[in-house]
Amino acid sequence: MPLDIPPGRLSERRQLLAAVDRHIAEWGQTGREHDALNSRAYDLLSSPAVRQAFDLNQETDRTRDRYGRHPFGQGLLLARRLVEAGTRLVQVNWHNDGSNVKSPFWDTHKDNFNTLKNKLLPPADEGLSTLLEDLHGRGLLETTLVLVMGEFGRTPRIGQVIMNGATDKAGRDHWPHAYSVLAAGGGVRGGRVYGASDNRAAYVVDAPVSPPELQATVLHTLGIPPAQLITDRQGRPHKASEGQPVLGLFG
Repeated sequence: MPLDIPPGRLSERRQLLAAVDRHIAEWGQTGREHDALNSRAYDLLSSPAVRQAFDLNQETDRTRDRYGRHPFGQGLLLARRLVEAGTRLVQVNWHNDGSNVKSPFWDTHKDNFNTLKNKLLPPADEGLSTLLEDLHGRGLLETTLVLVMGEFGRTPRIGQVIMNGATDKAGRDHWPHAYSVLAAGGGVRGGRVYGASDNRAAYVVDAPVSPPELQATVLHTLGIPPAQLITDRQGRPHKASEGQPVLGLFG
């Protein structure tokens, strides 16, 4: 919740919501589940501990400068504060940096090298290196798995058009056949590369890792085996993961 919204205003909003909920209560079990979720959300928003965790002004200027005075760096600093407060899962997305609509953020269909060198890599390097150092210095890195990833790679050839006609001669199109994930903490053995691509960075030739295997690896760090059954809202059982953990990352 924004820091400038006082608890009284939140209470008024809750009263308005209650007026709507009286109609939802007629829905039976669905209404009761709705009420329970609303109650949990209200407790979260009204919690002093949560408001404190989101208050970056409690950090020193030196710490905020180390992370970088940009949205990504300050987002990573907030992530560290949330981990300290007991949050089990934090996702930090790249911010809206005003990129060209046909080549947004890390989706470098145009001017790939200049965009990486001048806009993307400096804040990413600054913020991520500080996050890992900060987590390590506070004794949190061994119990916190950090993953840095996107959903696909980039073409091994500059200007190679695969699916997006907006890719120009200095850009890189989408490429799902090979891409990298940075993993740190959570028992991951650092300072090494797992797997390899060919000499054109086009296809994986050693120790490929699929998305289900990456998911199973995350669950492994939480002590959840892939075969553990979970039940959806319709009562149907599912395995926690269809993959197997990549144990070679640990130890």
